[in-house]
Amino acid sequence: MSVTYLLRHGRTPLSARRIASGDPSTPVSLDEVGVDQCRRVARARWTTSISVCFVSQFTRTRQTAELILGPGRSQVVNPDLNEIKYGCFEGTPWMAYVGWLRQMGPSTRPPGGGEARREAVQRVLCGLTACLSAPGPRLVVGHGLMISVLLQLLQRKPIDVWDLPEGPYVRPLLLDDARLRRIIDAGLDQSAALPEIATDLD
Repeated sequence: MSVTYLLRHGRTPLSARRIASGDPSTPVSLDEVGVDQCRRVARARWTTSISVCFVSQFTRTRQTAELILGPGRSQVVNPDLNEIKYGCFEGTPWMAYVGWLRQMGPSTRPPGGGEARREAVQRVLCGLTACLSAPGPRLVVGHGLMISVLLQLLQRKPIDVWDLPEGPYVRPLLLDDARLRRIIDAGLDQSAALPEIATDLD
C-alpha cells in the first residue's frame, strides 16, 4: 500500500507575524527560518522516495517543495490545495479573522469575495482525493488549514469548531492510502452535515 507525506509550507514573513495571506497572486516567499526548516526536512531519507509532489498555487508551497526535494523536480499544481480566501481580512492580523469566524461560524463567507471555511475544507479534502489517484509515495505541500483539519479528524473531533489545532510548519504527517481515504471521507461527511453556506452582507 502506498503512502502520502503531507505538510505545511515553511514559515514566511507574513505567517511569522500572523497575517492572513490567502491570495496566490501575491507572492510571499519563505523567510530564513522557513528555508532552514525545509533544509532540515530535506535530509530525511524518505525525500528520495517521492514519486510525485503536489503543491498549491502559492509561491511558499512551491519553494518548500523545491527545498525539500531539490531543484528540477517536477511539481503538480493543484489549486484545490490553496489556502482559504480571506476576503476583506486579506493582509490583516489573522486574529481579526478568527474573531469574525467565532461570531459568524464556518458556513459564512467573509465580505469582499471571501470563502466560507466549510467551503475551503471541502475543497482541500477533494484536492487530497485527487492526489490519491497518482502513484506513491507522494508529497503534498499545502497550508495550515489542510494540516489542522487532518489533525482534528485523526483525533475524531468535529471540524466545524473555530479553534482547530494550529498546523506546524514543515512537519510531515505520514498516512497510508487507506487511512487517508477514511479521514477524507469522514471530513466530507462532517462538512455535508453543516448548515448551508451564507454570505455575510454586513
